[in-house]
Amino acid sequence: MTSFFTRYARQGEHEQVWHELRGLGPVPGELREDVEAVATATMERVARHVVRLAEALPELGFVPATEGVAPHRPPTEGTPALVRAMEETVGVLPAALKASFLTVGDVSFLGDCPALGLHYHEGPLPRTGPPGAGYPDPLDVAGVEHLRYEWVAYTEEDEEADEAEDAEFLFSLAPDEYHKANISGGTHDVVLPDPRADPEVYGVIGRKGITLVEYLRTSIAWGGLPGWEFAPGPAPEALGRLAVRPDF
Repeated sequence: MTSFFTRYARQGEHEQVWHELRGLGPVPGELREDVEAVATATMERVARHVVRLAEALPELGFVPATEGVAPHRPPTEGTPALVRAMEETVGVLPAALKASFLTVGDVSFLGDCPALGLHYHEGPLPRTGPPGAGYPDPLDVAGVEHLRYEWVAYTEEDEEADEAEDAEFLFSLAPDEYHKANISGGTHDVVLPDPRADPEVYGVIGRKGITLVEYLRTSIAWGGLPGWEFAPGPAPEALGRLAVRPDF
């Protein structure tokens, strides 16, 4: 039987392989190494796109929402050890999320960029709610440091949580579309622990049931601003130069 990794990396069956991995449910132990190899290969490609977009944004006049916070902060030397530590305390991490921590790191395209119709501190407030052109939903993916921060807060709030055998908690992977537009809102969440390959991302408006890999694929296809998919009119011309067909 041809491995998932061979089919993914060498035969180019990107979407089909992930479709089958999602169909596995909890990943069987004998397939975990193969599945994690696919997840790593996927996130290596995601990381290349993130780097490309992060380098292109300043040329378009992008100003980050938080001064001094770069659009992309790659994993550090200490990331693998921290990921192992979090799996020991939180429980098993879905392969796609774990690979994102290890390979992609922190991503935050929140900010102001009129050329892309992206507004945070500057520009008009949206007149309606998301999804739509007023909410470009800039790509934002938290790294493992944020997982540690949220886990500490979670266990301090509920002293029994870290002792519960099957405890679950919501990891805030990103702000939601409202918060990304600097309006009070919620978050995009992943339930942990999760032994599946590709976790569902909850709270993504207009994309019920979407998984992490699917969301990243959509984001890259829209130049890091997937909310433009819901716009009734044409997207900004500058966005067209950032958008590509995902290769993962």
